[in-house]
Amino acid sequence: MNIRSRWALLIAVCGSAALALRLRRKSHHAKQAHKVALHAWENEGGNPAPSSEGSDTRVTTGSA
Repeated sequence: MNIRSRWALLIAVCGSAALALRLRRKSHHAKQAHKVALHAWENEGGNPAPSSEGSDTRVTTGSA
């Protein structure tokens, strides 16, 4: 391996690492923003929707 190929490999590795870190940081910021928005919404009195993976019992409201 000559010096040019080593430099090219070093630059490629550094660029890939920088890109991976940037994508990870962007994902982390998006998750944090969602978490803050959810907490703000819940503090206003909202309730999260029940998960569909819960029980199989059907809940109805009103007269039947």
